[in-house]
Amino acid sequence: MSHRPPGFVRARTDPDVIMMVCTAGHVDHGKTRLVRLLTGCETDRLREEKERGLTIELGFAPCLLRGEVAVGIVDVPGHEKFVRNMVAGVSGIDVAVLIIAADDGVMPQTVEHLQIMELVGVRHGLVALTKIDLVSPERVQTVSEEIRSFLVGTFMEGARICPVSSETFEGFFEFYDVLVEEIQGVSKRRSDGVFRMPILNVFSREGFGVVVTGVPIDGAVELGQQVELVPGGQKGKVRGLQRFLRSASEGGFGQCLAMNVPEFAKSPPERGQVLCRPGYLESWESLHLGLKVVAGLGEPLRNAEQVVFHTGTSEQKGKLYLLEEKTLAGGSTGLASIVLSRPVPAAVHDKFILRRPSPAMTVAGGEIIGTSHSTGKPRRRQILGQLQAFVDSFAGVAPDGPERRDREIEYFLRTEGAAGATSARIGQGTLLLEEVVAERLARLTGSGAVLELGADLYIHSESYQARLAEAAARVEEATSASSNLSLSLNDLRQGIDWPSALWNRVQEDLQARQLITRRGDRLVLEAAVSELGDADQERLEQILSIYERTGYQSPRPDQLPEMTGAPPAEIERLLELLCARGALMRIAKNVVLTRDCMKKAQETVVSTIQERGVLDSADFKHHIGSTRKYALAILDFLDGKGITVRSRNDRTLSRNYLKNLL
Repeated sequence: MSHRPPGFVRARTDPDVIMMVCTAGHVDHGKTRLVRLLTGCETDRLREEKERGLTIELGFAPCLLRGEVAVGIVDVPGHEKFVRNMVAGVSGIDVAVLIIAADDGVMPQTVEHLQIMELVGVRHGLVALTKIDLVSPERVQTVSEEIRSFLVGTFMEGARICPVSSETFEGFFEFYDVLVEEIQGVSKRRSDGVFRMPILNVFSREGFGVVVTGVPIDGAVELGQQVELVPGGQKGKVRGLQRFLRSASEGGFGQCLAMNVPEFAKSPPERGQVLCRPGYLESWESLHLGLKVVAGLGEPLRNAEQVVFHTGTSEQKGKLYLLEEKTLAGGSTGLASIVLSRPVPAAVHDKFILRRPSPAMTVAGGEIIGTSHSTGKPRRRQILGQLQAFVDSFAGVAPDGPERRDREIEYFLRTEGAAGATSARIGQGTLLLEEVVAERLARLTGSGAVLELGADLYIHSESYQARLAEAAARVEEATSASSNLSLSLNDLRQGIDWPSALWNRVQEDLQARQLITRRGDRLVLEAAVSELGDADQERLEQILSIYERTGYQSPRPDQLPEMTGAPPAEIERLLELLCARGALMRIAKNVVLTRDCMKKAQETVVSTIQERGVLDSADFKHHIGSTRKYALAILDFLDGKGITVRSRNDRTLSRNYLKNLL
């Protein structure tokens, strides 16, 4: 008998697959046979599969429906022992076809497969009620009603149920039309992240070397592109690429790929590793989870319970720590952490499944909401608030909507980029491509949610306000805790490792708030200055007048108390204020000049060198009509500013002196 229904012709073109469909259900309910009818492809490829009549590995087949709808069909294993392969198969699935045989009805793996698909985020599907040729029409009606009740409360509630026989082809064309309608009614999910592909299989091909297969959960890859294995860190180039068993120049999210990477021959990859764009993905010892317990679970999840964790193609044992309650009953949700027996390559927002090892069953699943390298018991009080903040940040946001990427960048900047982050660091932290980060940052800076600080540094506006408040508090503390009227930049920055671009923006805003006035490396504390009394104001004028009158014969600071009749501490305080304001310049410990005096000395040095090519340091005191003490202090100051260069007793102009002039 033909494997195709009468009149059905399989497309022989190489379709550019735009949708992924999976067939799931209990063992021997007819999944593989139905796929063969749709595609003409045999998805049971392994000899063991053919001998046992059992799908162990994932089967893939491309299909062109109605000559216009390009889909890839994934046939996942039905036997309980191979559920771990099924978990890998539903990544990137757009539409699910739940296969239920009319003679058996709903069976244990039917239940588990539906639970897994719901937990990992599949949202569209239909039911193929197979083997109707083996039962009476009354049985078909009865089982259909049972299925409708079974689907209540799941993502497939109200889904179309299509009776079909793969032997007689009864109902096949009706099923075919419903499948096409369902696919056409679904919007293809976007994939604009970096390339990541959990490895399903690894084999060697003579003349080519190592070939790895899998279904990318994000991004795209091209021939010649460099890829990295995580964990492990091995790197290599994609020398050959097949998409759905046919040669291609590129492939990506939700497509079945096989890639030839010869560099992996010395240490072949393993299932559970992830092939990805270099420098982005990490492996984690602990993961924080937003989980949902499967409905109808007999024994509730317990704190510190041993479970098996599945994400992508990784499978690791771990200890589950419930963070809100000591137990979680069936159908409930909660926050949890899992400490794994071995690190797992994963990222925030990846889906996962939890299973009990004995008796083996799926108990929960959901979304990874945090990562950690800690191997100890999680500190509940420390992380619970952070995890709840994550949940709140993404509440009500569609998983594939454009706002999702904005929220990811905002959340990263609030949590990991509190002092700012470059666009490259944002891309690494969110696993987004450079062009996507640039596009979203332009949108976020335009709305004011994110600030661009310059030098490719970005900060969330909320984080910036917190940093500004922190700096303002330091200024206020310095104002109230001492009698100082100014503060050095080093004192303000003490113990705070912020990028220069952030400090510059903070200082600008502190000045705009009239909290400080910056003069060189000194900051005038305006609040303290505003509280100066009339006596202090008169003394400031007195000190400034002394230095204006004495010029290049100015007194040492320790001589001012006697000259003014003020205490030394008061003089030092007022002298620092005059220097911070820029009226005076302290060019050495005991040498203070007015700014005008210092600028005239600078002009003399520059013009002399320009005229003569060099300045004799010993002669400079004659140029300013002063002593060697003042002359050397001025020249040493200009050396330190990068205006002049000393060579023994001579000075010449530095190469970039113009930009360093007072």
